[in-house]
Amino acid sequence: MRVDSLTGVRGVAALSVMVYHLPQHSVFAAFRLPLFDRAYLCVDLFFVLSGFVMAIGYRDLVDARPSTTRYAMFLRHRLARVFPLHLVVTLAFLLRAMVNVSGDGTSVSAGDVGANLLMIQSWGLGTTALAGNSWSVSTEWVAYLLFPLLAIAVRSPLRWGLAVAAVALLVLVATSGIGVRGSMDVVQRTSVLPVLRCLGSFILGMLAQRIADRPGVRRLLGGDGAFVVMITLIALALLVPNSDLIVVLLLPILILCCYYEGRAVRAILANRVSLWLGIISYSLYLWHPLLRDSAARIVTMLHGRGVFQIDAVAYVALIIGTIAVCAASYWWIERPGHRLILRRQRDRAGSPALGIAA
Repeated sequence: MRVDSLTGVRGVAALSVMVYHLPQHSVFAAFRLPLFDRAYLCVDLFFVLSGFVMAIGYRDLVDARPSTTRYAMFLRHRLARVFPLHLVVTLAFLLRAMVNVSGDGTSVSAGDVGANLLMIQSWGLGTTALAGNSWSVSTEWVAYLLFPLLAIAVRSPLRWGLAVAAVALLVLVATSGIGVRGSMDVVQRTSVLPVLRCLGSFILGMLAQRIADRPGVRRLLGGDGAFVVMITLIALALLVPNSDLIVVLLLPILILCCYYEGRAVRAILANRVSLWLGIISYSLYLWHPLLRDSAARIVTMLHGRGVFQIDAVAYVALIIGTIAVCAASYWWIERPGHRLILRRQRDRAGSPALGIAA
């Protein structure tokens, strides 16, 4: 199943990450927007949203009797969803490093290549994510591997202990002191904390889905007022220094508000633009750093030839071009790759509804 507003959330979050990252290159630094200075927290939103959506799309994995066959089927579907694009983008970044398209002199080891192909590059092994944003894909793969155990715990009396453990993981990350631009911006390749950052948020998303159909929760969070209140609280929290953890803990409630699809939610997040951005959000998330660096290389070369009045035009062209490339990537890489991996998959009767929307 696909909840349009949740797809729209993913699209807005991916666009926010892009607008946050583009000015981090010195060539485009003049286009920095302070509103997006903490958009790295959108990655935590991805983790919460993934946990929530996985708990919906794959609930039959637990409702029915778990088995190694059903678990393998689940992993195959998740692999089909994330690996084809991850592979292509990783190879593109590898090619960039080999021919130095961006001019940054990046070097790559065989260990880095192997870890990226196995999607374990950000498990604290000291390997580098070749496609920088793919660190989160790697950490989410851990959540997929643990999903059956997490799903069983969420549906048992252990869920309260699991909730405490999830919050404890996020507190550990927030207080580690190694955040790059904020306390939750922990992405270091030599640390296991990025994995814990993902797991904590992913579990909170699963727990939020567990209570989503309770009438009392729906009455409390299902109206436009609750959505406006949550947006306001998050905006106020973002104004407070060192409040990353507070923002992340509010995200599951925000996802619940979006899940109920009130009028305001649908107007903002289920319109054609937000929905389309959500559909191409995975491509948008992975491709934009490479496209940014390539565009910056071109602008730098033009500067060297005395052409200086093109920065704004180049920036707008970069945004439009990135969205266009990512739309093509969705149709020509994501969808064919998904079908290719599942071509021989024949779901048995009673198997979970495993769609690409999940």
